[in-house]
Amino acid sequence: MAQLTRPNPDPFYEGNPSDSYDDPQEEEYHDYLRDASAWLEDYRGRAEFLAYSPKLTGKFKFATGTECDTFSAADRSLSNILARLPAEVDERIMIQEGPCCRAFFQKIRDRLPKELREMVFENIFQGTHVLLEANKPEAENSDDIPDCVKQDMGRHYPYSYLLKPGYIHDHEVRTELIEAWFRTSYFIVTDAALIRPSLERYPWSAGIDPVELIRRVQLKTKPLEAPLMREAVSKELELLECLKPGTTIIIIVKRFPERSHDPNEDLYRAESLYPVALRMRGMGYKMIVRPYMNDQRVVERGNRWVEAWLRANE
Repeated sequence: MAQLTRPNPDPFYEGNPSDSYDDPQEEEYHDYLRDASAWLEDYRGRAEFLAYSPKLTGKFKFATGTECDTFSAADRSLSNILARLPAEVDERIMIQEGPCCRAFFQKIRDRLPKELREMVFENIFQGTHVLLEANKPEAENSDDIPDCVKQDMGRHYPYSYLLKPGYIHDHEVRTELIEAWFRTSYFIVTDAALIRPSLERYPWSAGIDPVELIRRVQLKTKPLEAPLMREAVSKELELLECLKPGTTIIIIVKRFPERSHDPNEDLYRAESLYPVALRMRGMGYKMIVRPYMNDQRVVERGNRWVEAWLRANE
């Protein structure tokens, strides 16, 4: 009788057996992440099935009404679990890595001058996009936000747990992290009047003035005709004059959703904003006009696109 051979173990598990953890909490932590990964794999299969098949109710002869209801209930339950899963995984990681994280930041404070610490902290939050809305901070269902931006916006912001009260014990380090988050993040504004109350709703805003710190703002226009849009943007920019000179303000020109997409129309509406943007440029702000999904234009004297438009329209 042939002797059964045991398959070679996966190199990862050979070097990291699940029973090798001395700390029960460590083993529980890894078990949780393994279970979370399995849930996500189940979700991918479910999503592919639902995308391929029509809705069950009334469509399949082999499925009774009760079976369809049971499936729908299970589907809702799984969806709820998956909706909570990212935040739960982050919470586990945050707790697990807390001691090492605090020790790391303490070393940075002890060994680096403030100028270098600021460079390190700003690198942590690079690429963060934050939609400023008074009542809808999550913005994950906004159809006109690019997918790459949606990944950085949701129920939490990347590494924002570092800013939560009590996570970093050193007050000086935590303050520098907060300031770096505001300086580095891109704040997307849909209503400039909401910029201050929206910034102040973050729990880490207490005791500081976020408006004095932010350096990158994206102002999303309403889909209006060129003259009306220019007037509306002018009023919005007046409200943004509370920002410090040197702040980069990107004006994103939204297209009309009911019209067929015409890049030339987007460009025409964007170029009509040059005089308004030049006024802000004269006040010390770095102004960029971005036609929706098109190349952006830096608005300043000497830019050949800006000068050509001004000559043609003066």
